[in-house]
Amino acid sequence: MYNYNFKANNEMIIKEATNINIKFNNSYYLTNFILTEKNLLVFYDINKRNPIWGSGTQPLPEFYLLFSIPTNNINYKIMKNNLYILLNNQIINCHNFNLENFLK
Repeated sequence: MYNYNFKANNEMIIKEATNINIKFNNSYYLTNFILTEKNLLVFYDINKRNPIWGSGTQPLPEFYLLFSIPTNNINYKIMKNNLYILLNNQIINCHNFNLENFLK
């Protein structure tokens, strides 16, 4: 379940890409990219790697918004088969993800 109010923001999911490895703020995340009419939303599962995973139970995924970029303002480069998204003077390194195909 995505912790984001799509109705309040008047958005609908157009596409979803799962299990995208990114490096953001010197931390690594396994994320889901969601494309709406207005934004590119990047979510991560806060229950991933939770210690409860090893106890024989499996918590449901709980996806929280890591960052959002308006679709008309996505600034990125592709270098050495890696995608680099520029957001607020920060570089987000996305491994093995083709943003150009995703945005089509």
